[in-house]
Amino acid sequence: MNRLDELEQLWKTQPVDPAVKGEEMRKIVLQKTEKFDRTIRRRNILEMIAAAAVAAFFIYIAWGQHNGIERAGSFMLVASSLWIIYYMWRHGVEPPDPNPDQTLAGYQNALIRKYDHQIRLLRSVKFWYLAPFYVGLLISSVGLLKELAEKGAPTWFAFLFPAIYTLIFAGIWWLNEVYSVRKLKSMRAQVLSGIGEGHGELEEC
Repeated sequence: MNRLDELEQLWKTQPVDPAVKGEEMRKIVLQKTEKFDRTIRRRNILEMIAAAAVAAFFIYIAWGQHNGIERAGSFMLVASSLWIIYYMWRHGVEPPDPNPDQTLAGYQNALIRKYDHQIRLLRSVKFWYLAPFYVGLLISSVGLLKELAEKGAPTWFAFLFPAIYTLIFAGIWWLNEVYSVRKLKSMRAQVLSGIGEGHGELEEC
């Protein structure tokens, strides 16, 4: 699916009349903006549903835990999940422009602002998304280590668990702050150049 070539060809084959050319490009930018908004809304909804499921799971887990440290970790994970839901609802999308400019430049600038907002959101994912969960998991790991030590069981699993979720979190960080940000920057540059590539699906947080 090479939408960049299609858009470039459309750009080259437009009539010389700048008013017609501008109207056609305005429609293209508007379509791209609407598709981008749908992608972001879908991502946000999926993230909030996943966070709600995590919260429900750890409420259930905490209910049966007798180790105070592990229970504190579970409640931290519940609180982190609720925080993610709030943050995505509050900051997941850029506030709409109350006075949208109907010109091509206005729509291009609006799309650029949307890209910039998502870039800032993804660049800070380690603070508002990963860190709260990571702290909760670390607390749970300490509780697990304490429980295994008290039972005289091998404690290597308590150290293996943090290693596994640390690698997973590192992958999530790379996917958001490196890969997705790079992709958004590329899209932004193409819009600025006047020839924008079709929006692919953003990777999930």
